[in-house]
Amino acid sequence: MIKMYFLCCSYRTRIKDHGIIKLRIVGLDKQINHSTRICIPISDWDSKRVQVKARNEQAYILNKQIDDLRSKIITFVESRTKSNEIISAELLKSHLSGRSIGTKGIIDMIQNYIDINKGRLSHNTIKQYKSIQSKLMKYFEKELLIPDFPLDKLNYRFLNDYRIYLELKCMNGPNTIDRDIKRLKAVIHLAQKLEIIKDDPFKNFKSQTVVTHRSSLNINEIASIEDLSIQNETVDLVRDAFLFMCYTGLSYSDLKNLSYNQIYQSIGRKRIIKLQRHKTDEHCMVPLMDKAEKLISKYKEHPAKSNQDIVLPVISNQKMNQYLKIIMQLAGINKLITCHVARHSFATNSLEFNIPIETVSRMLGHTNIKTTQIYAKITETKLMNDFTAFDLAIRRDEQILKAI
Repeated sequence: MIKMYFLCCSYRTRIKDHGIIKLRIVGLDKQINHSTRICIPISDWDSKRVQVKARNEQAYILNKQIDDLRSKIITFVESRTKSNEIISAELLKSHLSGRSIGTKGIIDMIQNYIDINKGRLSHNTIKQYKSIQSKLMKYFEKELLIPDFPLDKLNYRFLNDYRIYLELKCMNGPNTIDRDIKRLKAVIHLAQKLEIIKDDPFKNFKSQTVVTHRSSLNINEIASIEDLSIQNETVDLVRDAFLFMCYTGLSYSDLKNLSYNQIYQSIGRKRIIKLQRHKTDEHCMVPLMDKAEKLISKYKEHPAKSNQDIVLPVISNQKMNQYLKIIMQLAGINKLITCHVARHSFATNSLEFNIPIETVSRMLGHTNIKTTQIYAKITETKLMNDFTAFDLAIRRDEQILKAI
């Protein structure tokens, strides 16, 4: 015979002198402990009457929730008894959590996605999916008081509630939220392809992004970094690695792995970098300018290189960013600069000097030209150059008219 006990448990609550009403069910193949998610002052719980005391403002609503839960269990047991169906602890737990037996949860599905795509995803991308998994686990544990959420119950309301949680509790910005939601969307679409779920919960859901300012260095600022006299060997190495990225548009990870066998002889005895981008596996080609060639020669047999096949000795990304702050102070540049700013600078300056956007996109190894268009902003230098050309054209036309 099934018996139900409602208890007010004080553990796992952050509010002092408060407890969570929990349901204990015995009489099946194993004991069930189910949280009602009702949190009240411990003194407001009447253990004899098994209800919230009337002095609590929410007593009527909370007691109705408890009665509804009790009725839900009784109805479930009676219906299965009448139809001579098996009643087990697992079946009852699934019924209480609103999921069907065998339904995969979101946490499990994310792990499944990682396992299926392990060969295709980069190490950093896998870390980002792990981060989403960790955030969801905390959300389920702290906010929903459940270990996982069934995929077949995923809907617009869940996605919106989770977005609000990321914004208010995790203090994530709109672009971070958008990135997390897009990765979760990829996981859910895989579940659809595998026919684990039928409907798309993202059908009417849209996350928002905001346009962010991307720092970059203009030609004069890069020249001021080139002209620095640096005595410290490590700082000098960081400066040169950063400049090399400014000259080639390579990302930190691509520069770190750049080897001599990725540099080829091209037309007119010029050399060119050809590689598969570490992040996207997209093919990119970057002709080497003279300044980049000089840096390659400088470090050709440098003792700091752990592997002589590597073009430049590169320290960790974190350390490089720390040294870049010092370099920017020495150069008198008041901007927040990281390794990735070098790539932004290459893109912006290339477009500023009228290199076609399709060419810049190929040099950067972008999978979509829309990504390159982010850099196609009108800078002050380009604005003045274009206006000067326009002004000269107008003057020339006036002179021709006067001559006629």
